[in-house]
Amino acid sequence: ADALASENYLRGGTEDAASRLLYEAELQAVNSGLVTLGNRVPAAQAQRLAEVSGQLGEYAGLVEQARANNRQGYPVGAAYLRTANSAAAQMTTVLREVQAALRQQVNAALDRADTAGMWLHLVGWPLLLLLAVGGGWVAFRFRRLLNVPLAAALLLTLLVVVVGGTMQGGSLADAESATAGPLQAADLASQARVAAFDAHTQESLALINRGNADESMWSAASDVVGLALAQLCGRSDQCDLQSSYDQYGRTHLQVRELDDSGDWDAARELSLGDGSEAFASFASDSSDVAQAFTSSAVSELSGSASGLGGLRAVVFIAGLVVAALAVAGFGQRLREYR
Repeated sequence: ADALASENYLRGGTEDAASRLLYEAELQAVNSGLVTLGNRVPAAQAQRLAEVSGQLGEYAGLVEQARANNRQGYPVGAAYLRTANSAAAQMTTVLREVQAALRQQVNAALDRADTAGMWLHLVGWPLLLLLAVGGGWVAFRFRRLLNVPLAAALLLTLLVVVVGGTMQGGSLADAESATAGPLQAADLASQARVAAFDAHTQESLALINRGNADESMWSAASDVVGLALAQLCGRSDQCDLQSSYDQYGRTHLQVRELDDSGDWDAARELSLGDGSEAFASFASDSSDVAQAFTSSAVSELSGSASGLGGLRAVVFIAGLVVAALAVAGFGQRLREYR
C-alpha cells in the first residue's frame, strides 16, 4: 500500500485509477488481516496488533493529506508522504517483531511435541518391563505357564509403545521437515517481498524529493531482498525470483543515472513506466512463490498432525485396559492362592 501511495504521488495531480483502487484494496486487506491474526495469537501479541490497527488509520489520514495537497500542486504534500512512510516503517517493525514471536512459538511447540514423545517411551518401556517381570513371577510362583490377562496386557503395552512411538516420531519429523522446508521458504519469500516493496517506495520518494535523493535507504532494503532470495535459493532451489528482482534493480540504476545527471523528467517516466512494470512482475512472481510455499507448509503441517488426536485417545484407553488386565491377571492367581 505504501509503495502504491508513493508511486501515485509521483504521478502528480492525475492519479492512475486502477492503482488507486488497488491501494484502497491493500489497506482493507491489511485491516482485515490484522483482525484475523489478532484473534489467533496470544493476548500480548494481539495488543501489539491492535496498536498497529490504530497506526494504520493515522497512516491512511497522512496519505490522504499528501494526496489532497499534491492534487492542488502544494509541495507540502511530500512532507505528509514522508511522515506516512515513517509510520509504515514503524508498523512493519512491529509486525516483524510479532512474526519473530510467533516463530518462537512454533519452535516451542515442536520442543513440547518432542518432550511428549519422550514421556511415552519413558513410561511405556518401564511399564512393559514391570509387566514382564510380574508375569514371570506369577508363572514361577504359581506354576502356571501362561496368564492370559497379563499376556494381553503385555502385548497391548508393547503395541502402544512401538506403534504409538513410531506415529508420534513420524509426525514430529514431518512437522520439523515442514517447518524447515516450505514454512521457512515462505517466510524468506515474504521477507524478500516486503523489503522489495520498501525499496520501490524509496525509489519513488527519492524522485519526489527532487535533488535530495537518499540512495542508502533503497540500498539497505535491496540488500535485505538479496540476502533473503539467496537463502531461499539455497534452501528450496527456487532461484527464479533473483533474476526477476535483478531486472527491476537494473531499471532502478537507470532511473538514478538519469536523475543524478539532471534529467528528472526522464527518470520519472522510466520509474513509472518500465520500472513500475519490472517491479510489478517481481511482485506477482514473489506473491505466487510465497503462496505456493505457504499452501505446501499448511498441507504438510496439517498432515503431520493427522491421527495424533486419535492416538492420544487410544493411549489413554489402552492405559486403562492394561491396568484392568493387570488387576485381573494378578487377581486370578490370588484367588487360586486363597
